[in-house]
Amino acid sequence: MKSKSLSKSNRHLLNKSKAKKLLVRSIASSTAIETGEPIIKIEAKLNRLRTAAKHIRLA
Repeated sequence: MKSKSLSKSNRHLLNKSKAKKLLVRSIASSTAIETGEPIIKIEAKLNRLRTAAKHIRLA
């Protein structure tokens, strides 16, 4: 029996925008523990990187 992927079976991951926000929060909190930098600053950096990456086009 083939099982569904986690993104299709977990109700918290069905909403794509909310799932991305939760992923960024998770990465930021883990990084904050390691670096001592506030979570909010790390989240802002990650969000800036994510929006900057949208403007990059491959040839």
